[in-house]
Amino acid sequence: MAVLNAEEIKILKKREAVGYVSAGISAAAFIYFAVCFAVAQIMDLPALRLSTLICAPVIAAVAAAVSAYCNLKFGGKTEKLVAEYVRGVFVENAPLMHPEKEILDFGFCFQGSKVILKVNKFKEEIIFDFSAFGKLSAVRRSSVSAAISNRLSHTFCLLAERGAKYKAVSYTACAGEKQGKPVYIILNGVPDKKAYRAYLKTK
Repeated sequence: MAVLNAEEIKILKKREAVGYVSAGISAAAFIYFAVCFAVAQIMDLPALRLSTLICAPVIAAVAAAVSAYCNLKFGGKTEKLVAEYVRGVFVENAPLMHPEKEILDFGFCFQGSKVILKVNKFKEEIIFDFSAFGKLSAVRRSSVSAAISNRLSHTFCLLAERGAKYKAVSYTACAGEKQGKPVYIILNGVPDKKAYRAYLKTK
């Protein structure tokens, strides 16, 4: 059964937080530089001007480097875990995706820390449990939505390439009561160009 490792995610979240804090420090250093340098110029304070020119750029550069490192190393690993989990849930629930139908519309909504996905008018639900992350931030929701939509696109472009015939395959994401617009993976029997290009990159 596909599950997310809560302990591993907890560690990754802490390390990602270091990156966010570093990004904040970098931004603060730029603001400090702008304010203090302006004050030094206006009031003709050479010592303040010199210290600002020396300290602020160094602090900003170091903090930006730490932020970039954390985002690349730990943020990337988190995204990979989410993508693997989404793939695992879809594999386990393959029959509920009804790949035998010619027209498919996948709708998924966030309910707390879970994502509920339904296909067409079928009552069965495919459930993605992201409670290991705790409360999902807007950024995390966006990455989860991307992981689900990317997996759907990859799956049906692959099936179409292998000879499966579909008239239309689309997905719709909703946030609360707001329903998004359908995004087509296949329309009129032809894979969407954007979806197909993304699929080719992951082959």
